[in-house]
Amino acid sequence: MIDQKYPQVLLVNHLQRQNLMKYLTYFACTFGLLVGIQQAQAQFKEIKTNIVNLKYSSVAWGDQDNDGDLDIFVMGWNGKKRVTRIYNNNQGQFEDIEASLPGVNSVASNNLAWTDLDNDNDLDLMLTGQDGFNRIAKVFSNEGSNYFKEMPQKLGGVYASTVVWGDYDNDGDLDLLMAGNTKSGGRKTQIFRNDQGKLVNIKARLLGVSRGTAAWGDYDNDGDLDILVSGRYHPTKKLAKCVIYRNDNGKFTDIGAPMTGLSRGTAVWGDYDNDGDLDLLMSGLASNRKRTTLLYTNHQGKFAVTPTPLIQVSRSSLAWGDYDNDGDLDILINGMDNNGKRLSKVYQNNGGKFKDANAQLMGLSAGSVAWGDYDNDGDLDILITGEDQHFNQHTKIYQNTLDKGKNIAIVPPSDLDAEVNNKAVKLTWKKVQDTKGLTYNIRIGTAPGKHDRLSPMANAQSGFRLVANSGNAQHHDHWVIKNLPPGKYYWSVQTINSAFKSSKFSEEKSFVVQ
Repeated sequence: MIDQKYPQVLLVNHLQRQNLMKYLTYFACTFGLLVGIQQAQAQFKEIKTNIVNLKYSSVAWGDQDNDGDLDIFVMGWNGKKRVTRIYNNNQGQFEDIEASLPGVNSVASNNLAWTDLDNDNDLDLMLTGQDGFNRIAKVFSNEGSNYFKEMPQKLGGVYASTVVWGDYDNDGDLDLLMAGNTKSGGRKTQIFRNDQGKLVNIKARLLGVSRGTAAWGDYDNDGDLDILVSGRYHPTKKLAKCVIYRNDNGKFTDIGAPMTGLSRGTAVWGDYDNDGDLDLLMSGLASNRKRTTLLYTNHQGKFAVTPTPLIQVSRSSLAWGDYDNDGDLDILINGMDNNGKRLSKVYQNNGGKFKDANAQLMGLSAGSVAWGDYDNDGDLDILITGEDQHFNQHTKIYQNTLDKGKNIAIVPPSDLDAEVNNKAVKLTWKKVQDTKGLTYNIRIGTAPGKHDRLSPMANAQSGFRLVANSGNAQHHDHWVIKNLPPGKYYWSVQTINSAFKSSKFSEEKSFVVQ
């Protein structure tokens, strides 16, 4: 009620208070909006490096010198020539180790890979592509002191290629899946079995593709690695096809999955909805020439498209990773959309729904993306390469500034047990409870603390993971190892979260194969 003794003065004061409250409310809303925008933009901060700028390129994080931080393996076209480089991470500063690797480029985004071919628990490397005159497929052994020695393997050469490693026969060493245009012409998708470090072509009857992608993943949860291949397959027409092959004791059968064939893109397995089976994210160019991004949800081995707001791109690369440390997989993607615009995006996963995180990344295509915690603060940073709107090449590292991973504790699994049946051993453990998105990583050795039978690609003492990806046993609480020679074996398991942070290994156990 307004005092009648000084009605005009009090009325003015009353109106002033009302206007002041409106102004404060407006200011608070505006300030909150600006803070929200600033926070969104501050999720990732570009750091300056001396890494070569590249397009038609591939990248991978990996601790090649076993010093406890992630180094960089990168190849592509720098505007003048083809280059392949390894950069050592020295407290966040990246230095070229001058590894003298052949310079190659390719039109696929995953034509290089780290591996541990000889089970000595350091990172060897695989390189494919075109060096100007020849198509190559070479493996280099990590000899230490920044020296990589070419290994004598008969793989032929491939271009427009993809290479991925996985233990398809469950014998404890990594086998090679490789696709692309071969030296002799035509497209081939080949599996090379690892026989004590020698790669042997098993003559698998798989769809031959190039300018595409391939991926190992246990989509049916039966304890062995199945295969996805997608890319150009027709000898003369620019047509694409996608096939999923079920692994039945080392024999691969087309399951007839209703997948859209895509080329000039990537496909990655990942359990985005945390229901315990692997879903599939794909991007690329469809046979109707439309640039396309698809999320297939796995329902007990059957795949159905799930609508998403993701950019529709080809000449693209994508990756799963939990950048906000909430236990589910987010998406990093780049490429060219149907309007010819280059884009790079992070999509945040909120209960299986994706929204643009407004990460403010440079828009690039014809390159590669990768998650990795280069500064060891517990959250995922970004490595990205490619071509911008003006056809210039770039290599960028964006540091994750959310600071949500430092205090996250990860414990190893418990209750390890081994059931021996002739030369096959079923390893079991109790999963870690109350934490989403965990995978598990096994090591097996012929002496205490060793890992010469199954390499975890992780430091046996600290548990530090040498590569930024899921564990070799995926989401399972058991895994079968086959064809072990007679003897006593020592093993343990570690836990890896969805931001690829790893626990120490569990207490070591042993078993005997007669």
